[in-house]
Amino acid sequence: MLLLAVDTTTRFGSVAVVRGGEVLAEVNYVSPSSHSRQVFRAMDEVIRVAGLKFNDLEGLAVAAGPGSFTGIRIGLSLMKALALASNLPLAGVSALDALALKLLLPGVEVMAPMIDARKGEVFAAAYRPEGRAMKEVVPAGAYRPSDFLARLPSDRAMAFIGTGAELYRSLVEDRLGARAVFSNRSFHLAAEVGLIGEKILAGGQRLSPADLQPIYYRPSQAEEKKTGRE
Repeated sequence: MLLLAVDTTTRFGSVAVVRGGEVLAEVNYVSPSSHSRQVFRAMDEVIRVAGLKFNDLEGLAVAAGPGSFTGIRIGLSLMKALALASNLPLAGVSALDALALKLLLPGVEVMAPMIDARKGEVFAAAYRPEGRAMKEVVPAGAYRPSDFLARLPSDRAMAFIGTGAELYRSLVEDRLGARAVFSNRSFHLAAEVGLIGEKILAGGQRLSPADLQPIYYRPSQAEEKKTGRE
């Protein structure tokens, strides 16, 4: 399946084209504020680099979160609109699953993606590799970094990745010592979102634009203010 994938969940935005488990092209950028301009340019560029036209696409995938609330909304709104206009099958992918896929390498016992959630928290999960698949061993959610680290297996070597792992690296090293390894791979996720999205669609789990929902794990600031007024 020829699939276009988009990730705008953090400042590391990206767009990719994948087919048959291979990445044909990927365009990465860093957005200090809003993705609204860069993501459209990246989409045009990745289709051009891949030597394709939009009409050649057979599916769409988007990182549905967690991450920046604004970034998530931009990515989901864009891909919902494209799915409506094209009637292409659509898949929503967890950004934590996509980050963990970067760590699915020989010798890795536990994969721990961590995304900075601000307010002293991280969006995080932990996975154990099972062949070419991943099994969740710590549920995805919003955690205080120390609480997340306390839930990790005590006897395993672990690989960390993400903006949260970068921000709280000293804490991780203090708690886990030599058991913690930090990936130097890019935080751009569109390629991994596309690879996971391709499997989702191949399994018949197509979403309608109306069914595609964001993955937040906690209320947005606007929702918290509204709840406080009530």
